Amino acid sequence: MTLVSRGRVAAALTLALLIGLAPEAAVAQSDVYATGVVTGDFLYNTEEDASVADARFELDVGLGPLTVGSVFRAYQLSDPSYNPKAIYVPPAELKHLYAEYAQDELLLRGGYFLETFGRGITLRAYEEVALEYDTTLDGLLGEYTWDRLEFTLLTGVVTEDVTALRHREHIVHGTRLWGRATDWLTLAGSAIGRSATEKDDEVDLPDEISRFEDVVLGGELDAWLGPVTVGAEYAGRSGENPVTGEQKVEGYAGYGTATALIGWLTLFGEYKDFKDYYDFMVNPPTAVKEHLWTLMNRATYQIDLNDETGWLLEGSSSVGGSGFVTGGASEARNHDGDLRHWEMYADYVHTFDSGTALAFAGSWQREYLFVGTTASGKFTKRFIGAGEVDFSVGDGQIELVVEGESLDAPDGDPYEDLLVSAAWYPTATVTVIATAEKTTAEAEESDRDTWFIVELRKTLAQDLDVSLSGGTQRGGKICTGGICYVEPEFEGARLRFTKYF
Repeated sequence: MTLVSRGRVAAALTLALLIGLAPEAAVAQSDVYATGVVTGDFLYNTEEDASVADARFELDVGLGPLTVGSVFRAYQLSDPSYNPKAIYVPPAELKHLYAEYAQDELLLRGGYFLETFGRGITLRAYEEVALEYDTTLDGLLGEYTWDRLEFTLLTGVVTEDVTALRHREHIVHGTRLWGRATDWLTLAGSAIGRSATEKDDEVDLPDEISRFEDVVLGGELDAWLGPVTVGAEYAGRSGENPVTGEQKVEGYAGYGTATALIGWLTLFGEYKDFKDYYDFMVNPPTAVKEHLWTLMNRATYQIDLNDETGWLLEGSSSVGGSGFVTGGASEARNHDGDLRHWEMYADYVHTFDSGTALAFAGSWQREYLFVGTTASGKFTKRFIGAGEVDFSVGDGQIELVVEGESLDAPDGDPYEDLLVSAAWYPTATVTVIATAEKTTAEAEESDRDTWFIVELRKTLAQDLDVSLSGGTQRGGKICTGGICYVEPEFEGARLRFTKYF
């Protein structure tokens, strides 16, 4: 029996147990409901003469305090060699299954579950569907709340895809106690035991290079002191290093944050310090600005949990009652002092009485190159600027966006990127978006330097959203919460839909 199948067995056993525990409550409440969402993404790439059909169906059924849920996923490729998401999943599978009982202070759940301890330093089991990143645990979860205390106990497994033939099976056992010490102070402590085994479908890997175990102990603090809010978290790990294979490694992760309201000014700061701390089940704060603009988001820096320290400082304020300005800087270094990342940024939004709005943003970034763990002294420099204007036309709304980037890489010729986007909202349920992008870079794999795509979005009756697009779209890096995905270039047509019920 595989580890994942054990988790599904746990869901089935938990369901049987919960039905036996609470028949009276379920009958008394007679509260039956069903909710869910169906999503579909169908694309045809004319350059590859290949198509992809990706569908996901999530269903939750409730009966009083008992809820049963599942997720079904279908990923169909017309040509196995064309896999734009670069994922290794079955053509169709029951991806998740769970049973949950929630009554008063008690919650019991068997099957798949999402859970974050603190800010994700000791544990973060979650799913980022758009980026195909899934650390959802499959096992047992229990939570009990008593007065000002909350106790969590869990055990679960998850499979990490490494290549088409290789994967890691992670086992996690953990507990966390959270408490409100006073009205202005909360404290928490957690303990995690982890192990992972790497397996290859064609080669038997010896334990000394395929398996690791470690223990993590962490503590958290959050306090509200008048106009100042502070938070801190620290965790230490002891055991093998899953990246280097070293034995008896002592690693740690520290994070601090503070927000202060000083009259008209709001100050926000973060500090991070990570050493020998990488793990698939860890996703701490990045302490790096995550931008909403397309070109700035492509340049988002990814942290190194095994050797990094850094900070972010940001200030924001209203201007004249109709404007709002934000500015800040961030920096990351390894523990030897070598600079890894540096950025300064600012944006300003101004809203006129007529409803017209203007927005401007700029970013100056440097990302330093390393050869292994050694600083090369070289860096990629980016200057990025963006502007947006929103205004009304009749009963509709128009948004015009222009973004530009000047990039100077150490091992290539400097080049510029330009992105222009226009969105028209003729009604509350219809959106038309046209996006054009051009680059002067010479290293594009497709030898293309211009892209243009048009998308029509429509909200139909009964919570059905449909999107149809066609044209060419440039690939690039997309980041959310420190997790990044490189989206391939695309030429063709795409249909997407989402249905809630």
